[in-house]
Amino acid sequence: MIRHILSATLISAISLSANAAQTLVPQKSKVDFSFKQMGVTVDGGFKNFSAKVDFDPAKPEKAQAEIIVDLASIDVGGSDGNAEAKKKSWFDVAAFPKATFIASSIKALGAGKFEAKGKLTIKGISRDITTQLTTKSEAGNLVVEGNLPILRLQYKLGDGVWADTDTVADQVIIKFKIALAGTAGK
Repeated sequence: MIRHILSATLISAISLSANAAQTLVPQKSKVDFSFKQMGVTVDGGFKNFSAKVDFDPAKPEKAQAEIIVDLASIDVGGSDGNAEAKKKSWFDVAAFPKATFIASSIKALGAGKFEAKGKLTIKGISRDITTQLTTKSEAGNLVVEGNLPILRLQYKLGDGVWADTDTVADQVIIKFKIALAGTAGK
């Protein structure tokens, strides 16, 4: 159950850079996470999220992006874990139903790789983050992928007895794949 909550936290954090002009292809996109609970890797994800993106890989400095994750849509593989992750000590979905990432800058690193900087907000706590991402053309869409490691305790995910990092590791890896319709040739 704890691992499910942590997974949800990571996925929230991973909310990737995206803004408004391009259309998200939800069935080809995902926001997932993984963490370790008692030394065992636990995977999860969020079923509902939105992305507003204006991104041209040829002009990354002009990019705008925002990703919003519906935390109530967390799936850690079971109803008990999902319910626990929504509670106050984890995501506190009643008070903080969404996690957001808003990109402040994106720069090219070469060979289809980019660095995105921005603010990740989870549970009302905003932190500056930096992540690397890659882009590729897939079935006529522009696909942006990456991983974002976060520390769950910085976002107060897993308060009280759940703060023990021997039980649930502090690090959560948010994994995202954002497909944008018809923008591969942009």
